[in-house]
Amino acid sequence: MPVLVLPDVPLPAPLRHKVAAAGPVLFHHPSGNPWIVGSAAGRTMLHARTRDIDVVLLGTTTDLGNDDLARLLAPTTTVTGLDVLAARATEGDVLLFARERGRLRCQGPLLLTRSLCWTTIDGVPVLSDEQFALKELAVLRPDPAVLASRLTDAELSHPFALHSIWQGLHCAGPGQWIDFRGARPPVPVTWWRPPAADESVGALAGRLRTDLADALRVRTAPHRTISADLSGGLDSTTLVFALADLGRKPRTLFLASDNVANVDHVWAGRAAAELGTDHLVAPYSALFPYLLDPLTSTVITNPEGPGVADTSLASTPMTEGLLRATGTTLHLNGHGGDALFGPVSSMLWSLFRSRDRGRLRRIWQYRSLNRYPLRSTVRMLAHRGTYRQDLERIADHDFASRDDNVAGYSRWVPLPKVHPALTDIAHGHLRALAAAAVTADTAPLSPDRTTHQILQYLTFHGTAVRRMNQAARTGLCFDSPYLDRRVVETSLALGVGDRTRQYPAKPLLAAARPAAMVLDYFTRADKGDYTAEVFAQHQAMKPMVRELFADGSALADLGLVDPAVVLRHLDAYSSTGDTYTDLANIALAERWLRSAG
Repeated sequence: MPVLVLPDVPLPAPLRHKVAAAGPVLFHHPSGNPWIVGSAAGRTMLHARTRDIDVVLLGTTTDLGNDDLARLLAPTTTVTGLDVLAARATEGDVLLFARERGRLRCQGPLLLTRSLCWTTIDGVPVLSDEQFALKELAVLRPDPAVLASRLTDAELSHPFALHSIWQGLHCAGPGQWIDFRGARPPVPVTWWRPPAADESVGALAGRLRTDLADALRVRTAPHRTISADLSGGLDSTTLVFALADLGRKPRTLFLASDNVANVDHVWAGRAAAELGTDHLVAPYSALFPYLLDPLTSTVITNPEGPGVADTSLASTPMTEGLLRATGTTLHLNGHGGDALFGPVSSMLWSLFRSRDRGRLRRIWQYRSLNRYPLRSTVRMLAHRGTYRQDLERIADHDFASRDDNVAGYSRWVPLPKVHPALTDIAHGHLRALAAAAVTADTAPLSPDRTTHQILQYLTFHGTAVRRMNQAARTGLCFDSPYLDRRVVETSLALGVGDRTRQYPAKPLLAAARPAAMVLDYFTRADKGDYTAEVFAQHQAMKPMVRELFADGSALADLGLVDPAVVLRHLDAYSSTGDTYTDLANIALAERWLRSAG
């Protein structure tokens, strides 16, 4: 259930009635005006007060009690001085609300696994932890420009990932708290900055091992029975071994490919056998009925709107169904692990400008191993454009072409991948969003290009975890310990020189792995390939897509999509399956828009 947060001002009668219908008043301002309204059902609610400040914590991912909160709060006299307490408390799904005379501080987890948003209703700014609650309260409509961006992969990039689908709604960004003063518009304040990327694997491995254990401990403590993905990949496998180190044995879940060359099942089965987990194997095709389910990608299951991760969000009710009989109440996944520990496309650009010994030789070796064309590699390394210039490029682009894959690897903001079915009107919306970001003087997430890119991906994964919990139908909680602030800070501190030394794979994670996990997992020469599943998924979804676009569409009514082009591409061949993924996202966006009314 959502909560509403209100400033200490008299509410106009229409808003007062709406707020009263939203739930009971949990906390009042000293004046008697409502401060926090709604329900804490299923969540721990902590409260502490000093002469100067009130603080409320709301969530499940906490190991604090009221006495702990009071002790941590005692030295603080203003909401601006709460950074240390807030960093300690706001993990997983925990929110912090603080009040001093005339000023509020509202803060969620670093990477938006639970987020805060606000809008103005009847002249009063109102904040909530759920976008749909404010949509209903303020009677908001979908924003056509944001909807156009959600038909592309723009949501992978900052600042497009922060745009709400509901027109007039504003969202906090990663590492921000909301400064709320009376009836004035709330202001985001950046409290967190990423560390310098200048430490070695050896210096960080022990710290990461401790951080990951702490992240798992605080997340699993409230749950008697837990489960976890065990895909055969490094992130999920390391998590399951780390859980075993803490004495927790999760039920594990693996989705099996029909591709006989995909040996992920061997590695997942090996880990399950070594740890003695109750290991459930289901075919990847078990996902398809959930993609076709009329409830999938509607305002009921996806109240924050469609996006590039919609097909994976369909796995939420599937996971609930597969694990229902186990009694698990928490399901852990490895979201964010690839970005934190693996290679990212901009790292060669950063390595080239570092002082790391042997960097030119390593760049050449990496280029050769990955078969990067020499000319494109040189263009990528020589690129000197700024974050603002990349936004300006999008604001002026016709989207008739795409970035050269390798040459574009060093860009702060890549061109969105735009399907041919998107119209000139949709292109105009994309340009307008980029132009607005330029006008707002939007800053990158880090002055370091590689750190910025990693944080973009982590923000996306935090959003994905949040939306998985919104899509859950039976109350199963989803979380990823790799999005814990402590894990993120330690991992981001890895110098680019060590980051590019990807043997063994994910070197920092390999060095921090639990003692029972052998290095073989990180030195495997094979890697699971799921292209066959993309093709099978496309065949399963084709009838639904054809039905949605056979006689116009809601997206076409907004001028965003040409249904004829959608249908033409539906039967076209794609060697990589990329077009099929784009079509699936467009189709699910069509379904969502129809459900929005």
